[in-house]
Amino acid sequence: MDKTNLLRRVYAFVLCAALAGGFAAAGCGGGGGGGGLGNDDPGDNDKNVVIAFGDSLTAGEVQPAYPAILSGLIGKNVTNDGAYGSTAAAGASRCSRVISSRKGAYMLILYGINDLLFGRSTSNIAGSLEKIVNTCKNNHVVPVLATYPIPIHGHEIFAGGTYRLNNAIRALATAHGIKCVDLEKEFLDGGDPDPALYLEDGLHPNAEGTKVMALAFADLF
Repeated sequence: MDKTNLLRRVYAFVLCAALAGGFAAAGCGGGGGGGGLGNDDPGDNDKNVVIAFGDSLTAGEVQPAYPAILSGLIGKNVTNDGAYGSTAAAGASRCSRVISSRKGAYMLILYGINDLLFGRSTSNIAGSLEKIVNTCKNNHVVPVLATYPIPIHGHEIFAGGTYRLNNAIRALATAHGIKCVDLEKEFLDGGDPDPALYLEDGLHPNAEGTKVMALAFADLF
């Protein structure tokens, strides 16, 4: 993330926290927000419930994880349905159960990096993500895809694969006419991944990176 964008998001985060009394449910669209994401046909799903669906980047290596922060920023119940070590293939299998249990009108999908680490091809990962998107659509849930921060440090070997995965995620979002939150770009500083936003493993966001994630998703609402 460039310095101007980072400063804007930090200011917005502090302002939202102050208005919300910490992370209370006060509707503040972080980072300038106002994206206006809506669901015109929620069925029996609750438009005040957002499902955060993914792997350890959603579950959170540091707490509070991004769904908890996001909840305070947008004034909605954001469930944390991240599963440590989970793959997009596993996510496609459990997606229907999560939707049935949570009854959320929106799903934020951050999946695929573990498939990549396990050697699955980009096309296979994209196929699993498309299954998740289609499951959402078939259940009156608005899906939102997200790209991954580019791995650094000990996981830098997977950077090339992550760039390809992110391009596939963007293409999938375009093909389905849905929103895509570009975390890859949010974690850049001068064109390169910003080490200040990562844990030492170079894969998971630290506390500051987690705030950046939450603010990026908050811009949707």
